[in-house]
Amino acid sequence: MKSLRLQLILLLFLPLTVLGTGVVWMTHHAVENLLEHRLQKEIELVARAMRVPVERGLLAGDLAGVQRTLDAVFEIGRVYGAYVYDASGRRVAVAGEGRPGPREQIEAAELVALGEELGRYAELAGEEVFSYFVPLTGPTGRIEGLLQVVRLEQEIADQLDELRTQGWLLWALVMIVMFAIVLIGHRLAVGRHVERLVESMARIESGDPRHRAEVNGPQELAGVAGALNRMLDGLDRMQAELDVERQERQYMLEQMQSQEHLAALGRFSSGVAHELGAPLTVIDGDTRRLQQSESLDDDARRRLERMRRQVQRTRELISQLMEFVRSDHQSPEPVDVGRLLRRTLAAVRPECESRGIELQVGDIPVGLEIKGWEVRLEHALVNLVRNAVQAARSKVSVSVDHRDARVVLAVEDDGPGVPKGERERIFEPFHTRGKDGHGTGLGLAIVKGVAEEHEAGLQVRTSATLGGSRFELTLKQEHA
Repeated sequence: MKSLRLQLILLLFLPLTVLGTGVVWMTHHAVENLLEHRLQKEIELVARAMRVPVERGLLAGDLAGVQRTLDAVFEIGRVYGAYVYDASGRRVAVAGEGRPGPREQIEAAELVALGEELGRYAELAGEEVFSYFVPLTGPTGRIEGLLQVVRLEQEIADQLDELRTQGWLLWALVMIVMFAIVLIGHRLAVGRHVERLVESMARIESGDPRHRAEVNGPQELAGVAGALNRMLDGLDRMQAELDVERQERQYMLEQMQSQEHLAALGRFSSGVAHELGAPLTVIDGDTRRLQQSESLDDDARRRLERMRRQVQRTRELISQLMEFVRSDHQSPEPVDVGRLLRRTLAAVRPECESRGIELQVGDIPVGLEIKGWEVRLEHALVNLVRNAVQAARSKVSVSVDHRDARVVLAVEDDGPGVPKGERERIFEPFHTRGKDGHGTGLGLAIVKGVAEEHEAGLQVRTSATLGGSRFELTLKQEHA
């Protein structure tokens, strides 16, 4: 997989380099042609400048004057040689290192006959040269001779090579600068932002799911970072939803298992109640008849009374067990809180009187309703009050608090209270906190079951007024 930098070089820099090289080559070619033409034009101008004094000296027969003219031009330094021929093509004056031979003289005769200016490349004395020929004419227009001005081809080639070398060196320098600009530009515009994005991904991969990428840099990369953050937020939401669904499934599974256990316990309890009901009735009846016998002493009567209490306790245990596994499948209905409290207090008042417990009741609201199953709620409240009576020293308080569409039913006692370490365990079946140790251990478990059926809150804390325990059952108000 190619990096973005390499793709920039391959797809952008290299095509630009090839295109630029082609443009530079064509430019060099055009400039070289122009330079070559200029160098040739210099020889042409020199030849035309020499034409007049050479013609004048040649017509006057002043060959010494012609030679001086040639020597003066040769000192310019750009001329390799200058030669003058008469009308027959014979060389009459020479300036420079090269000397035209017979072949050049024959060519000169042909050019004299032609009578036109001409520039061309040729070989002179073993050197490649560029020669420009100018015909020398008399007053009548008759051609009297020929002037040849020569420049070494190597000089032209050297200047062209120097121009070519400088041009390619400059282009190479431009390419180096462009390459550096591409690399630095990639780093500033793309590379650093991509590195930060990769670092953010690495942090998330290493176990930092709360990290989010910085949304900055070029618009495209900022869009990628924003999309990454939105994807992570979506994953967090999905994970939260999955956690909730997992908890709900776990709760439903636990509820199903609990229902299965309760169903099995219900079937067992029904069998136990059926099997024990008749023997307990017979035992209780026979015991009561024995108590009526006049032949029994006081000790025997106390023993029979203890037997009857144990029989009654066994009946209560069976009743509590049946209530514990009971579940209403009817739809919940509005329940009047005032009526629910009056029925509860009527059920527990005799026990309070028998134990010498003062039962304090707060204001009973009028018209306040909750939604649920009245029989189940009554049984839960009865168990809460009985639990408080068993734990109290002298006082039990029942109150109702209505706030924020919630109805809080509170039961308090002045007993020793529930230690913090046991506030969760007391709602387990067969965990008793009665001060006399005679509780069935199912009362608070029934309360917890009713609270779960009604999706109500159930809390135990220390009572601020009585100093013992305070149990709160929080239910939703009807039509809140």
